[in-house]
Amino acid sequence: MDTDLVGRRVEQERLRHLLDRARGGQGATVLVSGDAGVGKTRLTGALAEAPGALVLRGTAVQGRTAPYGPLVEALRDHLRAHPRGLSDVGPLRGHLAVLLPELGEPARAPDRPTLFEALRCAFAAIARSHHLAVVLDDLHWSDEATLDVLAAIDDVPLLMVGVYRSDGLPRQHPIRRLRHDLRRAGRLEELVLRPLELPETAELLRRALGGEPAPTLARAIHDRTEGLPFFVEELASALRVSGAIAAGRRGLELAGAEDVPLPDTVRDAVLISTSELSAAGRGAAEVAAAAGERFGLAVVASLSSDDGVTELIDRGLVLEQAPGTGTFRHALTREALYADLTWTCRRKLHRALAEALEQAGAPSRDVAPHWLGAHAGERAREALLRAAADSRAVHAYCDAAGAYRQALELWPDGSDERRRSAALEDYAACCQLAGALTDAARAWRELASAATDRRVAATAHRRRAAVLDLKGDRDAAIRARLAAAKAFAATGQPGEAAVERIAVANQRRLSARYREAIEIAQAAKADADRAGRIDLRIRALGVEGMTRAKHDDHRAGLEIVRHGLALALEHDLTTVAAELYQRLSVTLYESADFRRAEEALDTALALCETSPDPATIGACLSCMAYVLRERGEWSRATRMCRDMIAGGTTVYVAEGLLGAIHANEGRLASARRLLGSSLAVATRNSQFNMTIDTTSALARIAAAEGDAAEARERCASVLEHWRASEDHHYALAPLRWAAAYLAAEGDREGAHGCTEALTHMASASGHPDALAALAHAIAETALLEGDADTAAEQLTRAVELHRDLDMPFERAQIELRAGIVLAAAGERDVALERLGNAYRTARKLGARPLAAAAAMEVSRLGESVAERLGVRAEADADGAGLSRREREVLRLVSVGRTNREIAHDLFLSPRTVDMHVRNILRKLDCRSRVEAAGRARELGLAT
Repeated sequence: MDTDLVGRRVEQERLRHLLDRARGGQGATVLVSGDAGVGKTRLTGALAEAPGALVLRGTAVQGRTAPYGPLVEALRDHLRAHPRGLSDVGPLRGHLAVLLPELGEPARAPDRPTLFEALRCAFAAIARSHHLAVVLDDLHWSDEATLDVLAAIDDVPLLMVGVYRSDGLPRQHPIRRLRHDLRRAGRLEELVLRPLELPETAELLRRALGGEPAPTLARAIHDRTEGLPFFVEELASALRVSGAIAAGRRGLELAGAEDVPLPDTVRDAVLISTSELSAAGRGAAEVAAAAGERFGLAVVASLSSDDGVTELIDRGLVLEQAPGTGTFRHALTREALYADLTWTCRRKLHRALAEALEQAGAPSRDVAPHWLGAHAGERAREALLRAAADSRAVHAYCDAAGAYRQALELWPDGSDERRRSAALEDYAACCQLAGALTDAARAWRELASAATDRRVAATAHRRRAAVLDLKGDRDAAIRARLAAAKAFAATGQPGEAAVERIAVANQRRLSARYREAIEIAQAAKADADRAGRIDLRIRALGVEGMTRAKHDDHRAGLEIVRHGLALALEHDLTTVAAELYQRLSVTLYESADFRRAEEALDTALALCETSPDPATIGACLSCMAYVLRERGEWSRATRMCRDMIAGGTTVYVAEGLLGAIHANEGRLASARRLLGSSLAVATRNSQFNMTIDTTSALARIAAAEGDAAEARERCASVLEHWRASEDHHYALAPLRWAAAYLAAEGDREGAHGCTEALTHMASASGHPDALAALAHAIAETALLEGDADTAAEQLTRAVELHRDLDMPFERAQIELRAGIVLAAAGERDVALERLGNAYRTARKLGARPLAAAAAMEVSRLGESVAERLGVRAEADADGAGLSRREREVLRLVSVGRTNREIAHDLFLSPRTVDMHVRNILRKLDCRSRVEAAGRARELGLAT
């Protein structure tokens, strides 16, 4: 253990433990933080004392850290000692050479993930033959690319140590994001260094002064420094240099007692401790302070003197960290010396440094801060633009954006506007690639309004729309797209205008704003004709026809889509034909023709295999999953949804459809999780269909869980969303269920509101599905008013209307209600027939709650459920689909018996009991025995 460190035993032991664990193959990333001067660098430097450890260091430099700079410096640290140390880095050597040219020929245009992987492979190669620790210091000044790599390296057997100042760390600093990413991945290790306590301060003083300090001196210095180790050492040095320390009765004391004031700040202490520098040393210190915490020794010497630089090194103020590279012993030393320079001296030194660095061919990122310090705006701007381009070339987009932003801030009004527009465009693109979407949207808007070239403005509107889409601000994105379309049309690019209008029309369709969607699609069609683009005309026809079918004329809409499809096939436009088949499928399932919709989607997906388009594939898969769900093919729909989620394809749609299936199956907990996630995205995207679908499913879950308040709120939300739309299809089933539920709850106003909505929809479309939903709603409101005969008549009509529709779950729901109402109206035989149909359909689908409800209604009529519906139905009626043996096991689980105890009581093997318990948890959608016990009590199955 390094005995030079005071008060850091626990932290040292933790770092040693993590290094030992890395030796065993379990890597770790640890962040060491604390105030400036608290001893972070000294603590991590002690890692070099660990037996057999290889410690590589890299340091960020304020204002001029190269992209991936600290990581590259650490690798160079290794190459200096082992010139062939990266010879076995693997096939990505060329990509690593982009950052380390000494490795040979660099790869051409490597992408960001490949650069990340190349760095990971480099450290992994070193870790294979060494017990490796990598220390990256001063990360509060780091480039963001380095921090992104730290978040990504998670499977290399090394200890990665990131060191940063926590005092004054801005709220939006990227280190905070790094900490969040590491915490979320379960990889965050932190060491926060605190100031020293009084006894520790006294011990540090003893070492610094070479004698025992008197208690009064220790207390005075501890109070003044607040236990900050660097300040303690500098203050001790200042007192020693100024002759203010003398031996006293109880140890070393201030000479002259109260007459000798202690320096108030670190700056004061540093200046006193450097007061004995010669004129040459002082001159070198001033140049070095202007040069920065890290600098080229030759450059500083050329602007001061060799003797002065040598003196700084001999006195320990400056360390030669790497050959030819100097660094101050501590950043606070440099800060104190720099603060003591007059502003005229600073400007002069920065100009001299900028000129010397440019002459030496230094990177622009090193030169730019000095031109800024010299107040040479134009030269600083040019250096920043070059630095931004260098960062962009290696995909360090955050750093590139920062440099572009600085350059733009220096741009004089009215100067070289064309070049400024180009820089603004580059800045916006880098912000977008870095994920800084708000900054990107702001930059694209500025470019669109300021660009003198209308083509540039049109493209800027388009790029801004894409960013706003990513942000989820759909209305603003639509306005930007329409502005882009107008600008493209004005510059003689009607094809580009058509592209934007088609996108807007489709978004308006998804938001159920059908009249607007039709108008915009027709305008897109005219743009396409002016451009002579048959492919765009066909796509506009697809959107127009599908939307018209939804809104006011299904027959005309279907003909428009078919006409567009025929044109696509005639012109052999495979990708466009696939899109039109998807549009055709939507138009068909709008009329509940799910069989033909599935056929159209099969054709579309087959075309996508020959000419894949991610957007079309995603739309087709989403529609297919919806069609399969409605047709009752839940197993296929479930597999498809899971594949979509795993593949990242329209995930929120897949989650919503799968969640609704789980709700139908009685798997309420998993359903709620999936539906909640889907609803959040659907709402943000203004996606009407999925918003309505998921909200309705969540209402049914709340009702099943007995949460009437939530269920009523969800029903109200469905009605509210429909009223803000022009929908005639997607809200049918949700409003039908809401009308039935609200009527059963005695909510006349809510039930009548849903019925009025269904009346409007049925009048507009006249489709059997809409008429059946309306009949069901009328029946429920009639039942609410005590008119059982009208209710029975309307539900009978709803069943008849649904007979030829390929929607088994909807039909089973309606038949269940029909059976209940018919029984109340005295039509027992017909009621039993309806209940039997509902049970068998629900059982076939796997809709256990619906099947159980039908079986229980048969039982309430005094019928033998087993004789009417079968033995399995008796289990459904008595115990939520559990068999007799499963109910016995559940009864014992609910009183706290273990599986072994249950096996003994029921004369079963433990393995059989394990199987029964798993089945019980699955059927009741419970994740634990405790949940199952609670569910048993709800169902009346507990003892």
